[in-house]
Amino acid sequence: MVDMQHTPGLTKNPAIVFGLSETGLGVGRSLGRLGICVFGFDFKKDLAYYSKYMKPVLCPHPLESQDRFVDFLVSFCSAQADRPVLFITSDSFLQVVSHYRGRLEPHCLFNLPTVELIEAISDKYRQYQLVKAAGIALPETHMIESSEQLEALKDTLTYPVFVKGVDVSSWRTNVDGRIKGFGVRNRAEFMEKIVPILKNGVKVIAQEIVEGPDTNNYKYCTYFSRDGVSLLGFTLRKIRQNPIRFGVGAVIESIEYPELASAGDRLFRAIGYQGVGSAEFKLDRRDGRLKLIEINPRYWQQNALPSACGMNFPLVDYLECTGQHPPRIGDFATGVKWVNRYLDFESFLEYRKEGELTFRKWRGSLKGRKIYSDYDPDDRKPALYPWRPEKLFKIPRYLFERLF
Repeated sequence: MVDMQHTPGLTKNPAIVFGLSETGLGVGRSLGRLGICVFGFDFKKDLAYYSKYMKPVLCPHPLESQDRFVDFLVSFCSAQADRPVLFITSDSFLQVVSHYRGRLEPHCLFNLPTVELIEAISDKYRQYQLVKAAGIALPETHMIESSEQLEALKDTLTYPVFVKGVDVSSWRTNVDGRIKGFGVRNRAEFMEKIVPILKNGVKVIAQEIVEGPDTNNYKYCTYFSRDGVSLLGFTLRKIRQNPIRFGVGAVIESIEYPELASAGDRLFRAIGYQGVGSAEFKLDRRDGRLKLIEINPRYWQQNALPSACGMNFPLVDYLECTGQHPPRIGDFATGVKWVNRYLDFESFLEYRKEGELTFRKWRGSLKGRKIYSDYDPDDRKPALYPWRPEKLFKIPRYLFERLF
């Protein structure tokens, strides 16, 4: 553990957290509670906008107005007495900061993978090729960018398969901003769903589905210093996800899983990684092997969990960027849960519909030490964000649709 009371210069440099979602809220709280001045940048108001640990700043959209965004950021950083440290929680901000890093480096501090590595990871098929070359187990994956490739593949795939965008931003803009992909059960369904996506100019990948329940999904989270030293390694498992089968973690739990930690560490070392990142694996019940699903080269949604377990990723990132040489932290508390109440309630209804979960078992699974994605006793306002007036009117319809 790092001694907060005796860390020199801890509050000297401000922090800029890009993204005011619950991902950014986790980073902001982890830093703000230590007395670090935290600015939260986003192009829209989100729940972290209301946190007492964040000073919200509305900025131009990083992708739609790249030049304006970079000019805005340079001007803001230049106005600070000390160079701010950047923390990225959104793919939109990651792409632009990485691309313009040469212009930004004189004005701010950050520890990111190389431009080439971020580009390779951001392209899901290039990521697949990168991981395969590193010798890490992963499901069979095919890229489809034309009708000719679709025709050639449709009869050779082993169904079901999972379909997602080669580029996350293109998928979210042109296909669906709420889900990262979807499963298809047979050739007819595959053709029905893929053809309109290709016509919209979005390249996709079709990936073999790793068989097993949602609780077979795990994540390895890490932080590598600029000189290649692994300072943090955190392991978690999903208890429930949303949407079920192929979603983000709605309830997750810190666990000790040496095999997962070994596979994750080997992966990030093999690709020459630096900075914060996470890798999602799934345990295949057919052969008992952990197989990589994807790499995420930024802060992940549930980053507040390791901070609650004694492994503060944003702090180590901050200390590394400001030249304060943080020590390696190897231990963390296990059995601690992170809960998004809204996503989990939706998940419960879906699992119940599938006959996989009763109300009693659902409530029982939430017992024990836990933190929430939005609510905290010393920072309550973000938890009120979903209950703003324009949302309240939608609750009756929301409940009716999901219950009946």
